Amino acid sequence: MSREAAVMRGPMASRVVTQLLKGTDWGDLDVIVVDLPPGTGDVQLTLCQDIQFSGAVSVTTPSKLAISDALKGIQMFTSMGVPTLAMVENMAYFECEGGGKHYPFGKHSKELSSFASDIEGCNVYQMPISSHANEANDKGSPLCLSRPSISSNELSIFESLANDVAGRLLQLQHGRTANDYKDIEQNLVVFNNEPSTFDVASLHLDVDNSKKSFQIRLFSESGAFQNIVSGDKLRKLHPKLGVDIESGGSLPENVEGDKTISVSKTSMSKNETICSKSKLFPCKIQKKGSYGYAIKWADGASIIYTMSSLAKLAGAKRID
Repeated sequence: MSREAAVMRGPMASRVVTQLLKGTDWGDLDVIVVDLPPGTGDVQLTLCQDIQFSGAVSVTTPSKLAISDALKGIQMFTSMGVPTLAMVENMAYFECEGGGKHYPFGKHSKELSSFASDIEGCNVYQMPISSHANEANDKGSPLCLSRPSISSNELSIFESLANDVAGRLLQLQHGRTANDYKDIEQNLVVFNNEPSTFDVASLHLDVDNSKKSFQIRLFSESGAFQNIVSGDKLRKLHPKLGVDIESGGSLPENVEGDKTISVSKTSMSKNETICSKSKLFPCKIQKKGSYGYAIKWADGASIIYTMSSLAKLAGAKRID
């Protein structure tokens, strides 16, 4: 095995990780854990769009800078439709032989707890600085496998964290309630003359190339709602705000290809000309995890629309 560093730019690293996840025969798995680098870079954004993550566990050290970075990461995952299941403060303290806990990096768990309190059901776990854990990792036999009696404290924390995450994942898989993750995309919506409330995460998009239209469906416990919108109307939709681009604003950085459509008021007439003259169909759609759908238009433009913008186009009104 080569000991040389694998030097690559963000987009290339993103493609490598995506290929590893999608191109590997993992067999029958209950859970797969992806250890991501810190921050809000290309790898995290690409994976959230290409892979439908069930949840995230945020890990940080006790320093204020690291905690600030972790909280921004949580906000990014939330905006991408990935709920935070738990938070871990690593190297939070150590216990000396004489007894008592010492906090070499300071006590900042209150900041984490305060932030976690806004995410229903999210708990904070403090992992100690442990020579036992370090030795086990160096030997290639993690504590959770070797389970030495001298590491009962560390094993207890690992077990509590694992049980918590497993429980939350089970809840997500079988009947997530509306209040569980209320911060995800403001996801409860209603439609006129419809008594039910709908979760934006349930949205499903289909394309009918023969009729040059799209079907937008949302589901609730008691039924479903469907609306059919034209391709021209969807093309003129702001992919994040869910409003007609005549309302103004800049197109987010999720437009690819050789046809970038301006959405400013000053260029609206030009954009209308592009939509009317360009060949939009046939087009292809691809779901981007819990974030939204990517549409590859026939004229070469590729645009990622958020779930909430598509729901708004279908006539949904957000419940505050």
